[in-house]
Amino acid sequence: MKTIRIAALACLLAAHATLPARAQSEPIRIGQSISLTGAAADHGNAVLAGVKAALAKANAEGGVRGRRIELRVLDDAGDAAKSGANAKALARDAGIVALFGGVEGGPCVAQMKEAVEAGVPLVACMAGSPELRDPGHRLVFPVRAGHYDEFARLIEQAIRYGMGRIAFVHSDSDTGRRHLANVRKLLAAQGRELTLALAMPSKPDMKALAKQLVDGRIEAVFNHGSFATYSQLLRETRALGATTQFMAVNSGAQQMVRLLGPDAKGLIFTQVVPFPWGMERAIVREYQVALRKLDPQAAYSFSSLEGYISARVLVEALRRAKSPTREGLVQSLEGMETLELGGFALSYGRDSRAGSAFVDTVIATSKGDFRH
Repeated sequence: MKTIRIAALACLLAAHATLPARAQSEPIRIGQSISLTGAAADHGNAVLAGVKAALAKANAEGGVRGRRIELRVLDDAGDAAKSGANAKALARDAGIVALFGGVEGGPCVAQMKEAVEAGVPLVACMAGSPELRDPGHRLVFPVRAGHYDEFARLIEQAIRYGMGRIAFVHSDSDTGRRHLANVRKLLAAQGRELTLALAMPSKPDMKALAKQLVDGRIEAVFNHGSFATYSQLLRETRALGATTQFMAVNSGAQQMVRLLGPDAKGLIFTQVVPFPWGMERAIVREYQVALRKLDPQAAYSFSSLEGYISARVLVEALRRAKSPTREGLVQSLEGMETLELGGFALSYGRDSRAGSAFVDTVIATSKGDFRH
């Protein structure tokens, strides 16, 4: 009888010993709603390629304490309502540790609302929207710089080159109007005023809008909103013979240049990641190797580099977390203070969700590429 009791106890202990091993072998699951179809599909698919390259690298290195990072991806086609519904569905899954890596302002703001309501962290939603930053929320961690910093850089460039008559094109929405207020604030700090504000309705009359730029003798214009719509405005303005300097925020830069063809020459873009074809920064060299390892035919791009860097931040936070749970991830990010990834720096804190302040500018060439 004693022998049987000892054997039973040994079996029970062995069973308990296997539980942590099984838990350790389970993947860490991350949810992502992103534009894989629709107007922003090229941008979204490129971002996803960079994310996958970073996660493949991390998993090949042992993941997080031996656990693989698994990404569940849903397509929102760039639609804010669909993005919110996707985020809600992902957040309901208790096994999803974080929502991650959406693109564009409307979808990211919709995801933020669902993430906050569900109590799940939203990490690296790739948009410059003020709602993601002002006021900050404990569960929301932007990685890239906001549009406010990009607008400041474009205004600085325009003034430096003597372009004082400046126009701002913005979406006809609450977010667009917040951006407009920020642009006016930034110009006032330079002792300037905005010459013309153009609200872009859902079905704009591009010829009429272009005529306003010409009649206003606008020297420089920059935007918030769809790159496809903004591209139409550029073409209509050029058709009227205007030499207005067009500038643009980063989202979809390569896609916009591809869409415009030769008309893109001279376009100035802000970028919130380093030059993807450069070799100076370790993070860029690392990205190039990882992307080509995932797909030898993959082309470097600002979009895929942004996806790669965003995923690297997520991986680093998971590795530093005491436990890879929702709350554990939040505490890990809050405790990062300054994170330096091969020449790309960002910061968080208990009362800070700053992320990165990196903003650069590039200019489109006649060959459809960029000069740094």
